[in-house]
Amino acid sequence: MPPSRKTVFLMGVRGQCPRCGGENLFQSPFRLYPNCPSCGLPIEKEDGWGLGAIPLNYAITCLFWVLPVTILFMVGIFTLKAALLTAGIGCLVIPFLTYRFSKRLWLGIYFAVLPHELDEESG
Repeated sequence: MPPSRKTVFLMGVRGQCPRCGGENLFQSPFRLYPNCPSCGLPIEKEDGWGLGAIPLNYAITCLFWVLPVTILFMVGIFTLKAALLTAGIGCLVIPFLTYRFSKRLWLGIYFAVLPHELDEESG
């Protein structure tokens, strides 16, 4: 019996292969293996496949950095200059810090939405 969409999503978010549960899908801090080292599931699809992680990374940065800084400015804790500087620095740094998480989140979403792709053989 194939795993449920929820299980596939959670395995992807944890950085496990959505098919076999194998760990260590990253070959370097900013690069996924093209295929799962354990079962051969194609992880990096065609060019542009990983672009789905970009809006996720953007949303994480906006929700958890820019929005709180904006609120702190609105209630008077930050001056305009301090808010812009803090938000700007965060917008440059946060995406690098959350890159792996956003890639894992995209992996989980992709295979949960398209579970038939788990049946693909390595190419």
